[in-house]
Amino acid sequence: MKIKLLVVLIAVFVLTGKSHGQFSFGVSPGIGLSGAHLGYKLNKKLIPYIGFQYLNAKFDYAETGEEFDNDLMQVVTYSDKNEFSGSLFMPTIGVKYFMKQKNKLQPFWTLSLTKPFVSGKLKTDGTEDPDFNATVKNIRMWGCEIGYGIEYFVDENFSIGGEFGFKYMHLKYHGTNQSDFWNPNTKSYQNTDIKNSFNLSTSPTFSRISLNYYF
Repeated sequence: MKIKLLVVLIAVFVLTGKSHGQFSFGVSPGIGLSGAHLGYKLNKKLIPYIGFQYLNAKFDYAETGEEFDNDLMQVVTYSDKNEFSGSLFMPTIGVKYFMKQKNKLQPFWTLSLTKPFVSGKLKTDGTEDPDFNATVKNIRMWGCEIGYGIEYFVDENFSIGGEFGFKYMHLKYHGTNQSDFWNPNTKSYQNTDIKNSFNLSTSPTFSRISLNYYF
């Protein structure tokens, strides 16, 4: 709900902005996830923006060897292969607020919200695991950042920035699995639903260097 409200506010700002507004584009290179953002400079102080990060991963594991087959009563060769593929897409919306400029240096504050989307598949010997797919679909994540930084303007269209701040990420999982157990009273197996829940929150600091273009 908070993200939808901020999207509406940014849209209103852009549509009602004056003609002297500027678009801005920035990239944040680094080890791990690099990011990019596109903003609209409404005036000398305020820039609402959208950004994104993306990560794709693949993992294959194969095992071959020999084992004893009790049905055939002899040693046989076996092979197992597991394949994993997944992606993480992290769209972001936020606001950058510039403070008073001193020569070519301009300090700023940023506030942003992120809604990551996770997808993934797991295959064993070519057969897709439906339980793994259901688990991934039940993962919910969101995060926010607040930071302080300074941009050094080489000219009016290009700047180099540094930023430090705090990040909050929350991950939640809720799912239900079907199982059974032996009931000695009825001398039979009884079906049951097992509910699983998992919550994780992290609050690390972050730092980044950015290259910013204004046009």
